[in-house]
This record gives sequence, structure tokens and C-alpha cells, in this order.
Amino acid sequence: MDRADYLDLFGHEEIRERFSRAVESGRLPQSLLLHGPHGVGKQRLALWTAAALNCKSDTGRPCGACHSCRLANHLQHPDIHWFFRLPRPKGASSPEKLQQKLEDLRASALQERRENPLYVEEEEGPTGIYVAAVHAMRRLAQKSPAMGPAKVLVIGQAEAMTPQLGNPEAANALLKLLEEPPEDTTLILTSDVPGALLPTIRSRVQAVRVAPLPTDKAAEFLRENLNMSESDASRLAGMAGGSIGRALELQDDDREDQHRKAITLAQALLDDSLASRLTVAHGFRSFGARGAFEGLLREARALLRDLLAVSAGAETAASDPDAVRKLQGTRSVGPHQIVQALDALDQAQELAERNVNPQLIVANLGRSNTSSGLGTVDWRSDS
Repeated sequence: MDRADYLDLFGHEEIRERFSRAVESGRLPQSLLLHGPHGVGKQRLALWTAAALNCKSDTGRPCGACHSCRLANHLQHPDIHWFFRLPRPKGASSPEKLQQKLEDLRASALQERRENPLYVEEEEGPTGIYVAAVHAMRRLAQKSPAMGPAKVLVIGQAEAMTPQLGNPEAANALLKLLEEPPEDTTLILTSDVPGALLPTIRSRVQAVRVAPLPTDKAAEFLRENLNMSESDASRLAGMAGGSIGRALELQDDDREDQHRKAITLAQALLDDSLASRLTVAHGFRSFGARGAFEGLLREARALLRDLLAVSAGAETAASDPDAVRKLQGTRSVGPHQIVQALDALDQAQELAERNVNPQLIVANLGRSNTSSGLGTVDWRSDS
């Protein structure tokens, strides 16, 4: 793969076909929301769509060959602006200085992403999309396009503007832009948690769900782009649930340590063991490292899904038969216990995506194996 190839999008053929036809006919909505699980390629699809809007070809947009597409492919198109979560800069004594520092951080992050398209986001502290960044978006929207027919603002993980992250001004400022976007401006929001967006924002965008890839397709990507063996790629794709982004995060983690923690967490949920949950919880900081923490939850979920399949009569588990046998142990684990554990992990995933303290989440996971266990805690974000 070209080291800076953002248009060689893998999968999502049906959505791309639909968007390409809409672009060519001039019927693509001016405000889009691409939503779906973390790491399935929503921001890549948004960038691909932005390139299609500015492509010079008459058919098959984006063509990937014209000057506009080549610039978009290397994140250098002057009319395509990609915004995403950033750490809050220190020492910004005025709104103007804050905006400049944020733009400097964004430019640095974009350069890193040009050099490594298979990047993994690293969060060492609170991040967000701040009101200063939204003001920058509004100023860009008011300018004329530099070279193409359309300006496109891609806003990744738009839920980072929500009041839950302590930043209601950013979401409200974006709302003003969504209400009256300039005719030559398209906004493409992406979200892992669309329910966390303000209802007024959701009502002004056309929502499109982006699903994970089939695990065999995700494994194919891993084999071709990471030189992984077939067995390793299949196992990683299974644990990631068909999400290439999640697979990249899992690959970057300390795999053996992560795997042991996932088994311990799954066992603790099946046993309803507070001591085991606390052991896992203490392995995480109270903030940051979101990718590693969410990877742990996903891996524990994959193990429990395989255990449920085995309990229903399947002969083997797809990702790790040895781990599933360990979870079975010498006692009988009923489907009801497994389903309760999976429900608890689903709730934990939603909380993790809202930046809730990882230690608090794990310590209270599935408490007393009841659906009300998580709801009794004050789930406040550390950001």
C-alpha cells in the first residue's frame, strides 16, 4: 500500500457506490453523519467522499488520478479540511492563541497521518473538539473554494463536542453552521456514539450507518498490509469484530498482557468476582489509554461470544479455543450467565466511549450480575 494512500478505501462497496452516484448527480446531502462502531473506517469514508466531491472526472468519482484526487490522497487538498479530537493546549491566554495552538497541533497530527496512514490514535490525557476549532470551521466555510467546486469539512468523532465532555459551546457553535451552510460547503460528521450528539445536530444531518467488515475481509486486509500470517490475521480480525481500526489498536498493545487481562475480566464476570474485577481495574490509569482499554473490552467480549457458541453446541471457538476451555473450567457455565456478562460489556463499551474512568467501569462491571449494577454509579467523565 502507498504510504499516503487515503483513497484506496478497503470495503464498504455499497456505500461508496451510493455516494459516488449521488455526487455525480448532485444529490449528495450537504450535511452527513457517518456513524458506526469504533474503527470501521468512517473517517476514511468521509475523506473519500470529500475527494469525490472535488474530483475532475466525469464518472467514477473519485478517480484517484486527477490533480484534485492526488492532493486529497495525500491530505493536501486546500478545500478538504479534516478536524478531530486534540489535547487542549496549555498556555493559551486568549481565544486567538488557543485557536492557533490547536491549528498547529492539527497540522502536526495531519503530517503524522500522511506519513503513516495506518496510524493508531494515542490518548495520554483528555481530548476534545473545542469551540475554537469550530470557530475555525465556520471561518473556512465562509471562504470561497481555493481550487475545487466544494469545500468539505470532515469532523471525526463529532461526539467530542458534546456537553458530556464539558464543552457545550462547541456543539452549539457547530449547530449554527449546520442550520445555514454555504451552498458550496459540505459537512461530513462521523461518530462512534451518535446518541451522544445533541438532538438538534442529529436532526440536521442525513445519517448513514457504517458497519464493520466481515471478519474474513478484515483478516484479508491485515494479511496484505501487515504481513500477518493467516491464523494471526483471522484471530485478530475476530477479536476486533471486523473493525480494522480496532485490529490496529490491538496489534499495537502488549498482546500477551492484553490477552491475559481479557481472560481474567471474562472469568470475573462469569464468577461475579469483585476481587478479580479490581485486579483488572488496577491495571489501568484513571484517564487516557482509551484504545488499550476499549481493546480489552472487545477482546473479553469476543471470548464470551465464542464461549456462548460452544455452550450452544459449536464444536470449536474461532479466535482462541484454549482460552474458551479455560473459561469453561470444571464447572458448567450457562448461557444466561454468558449473556449477562456480554450485556455488562456492552454497557461498559458505551461508557468507555464517553471517556468514563476505566478503573471505575471495570470495578463496577456486572456488579451482582444484574442489569442495574452499572446504573447505580455516578458515571462522570474525567475530562
